[in-house]
Amino acid sequence: MSNIDAIKTALEERLQELTVRTKEIDDDLREPSDDDWSESAVESEGDEVLEEVGDLALDEIAKIKLALCKIEDGTYGVCTRCDKKISAQRLEALPSATTCINCS
Repeated sequence: MSNIDAIKTALEERLQELTVRTKEIDDDLREPSDDDWSESAVESEGDEVLEEVGDLALDEIAKIKLALCKIEDGTYGVCTRCDKKISAQRLEALPSATTCINCS
């Protein structure tokens, strides 16, 4: 398996994990709130945290989908700013990177 294949597999697995997580968050946020005012306040704070986590997950999903598209069209690993190759070490650390370390 080539390095790109391994990265693609890891990205697809992460995408699946995040998709499941965002669905669970969405389901939790749809649950009706408690009638007790103090409980409702605590739930509201928890919902704000869940929304933030969900937003971060959605952002990561978008980055992963972009990386997978770049793999498919052959532009993966090329910096979107300077058109130079992104180092393998950077891609291993951040597989959805679209810029080289110098342009970051």
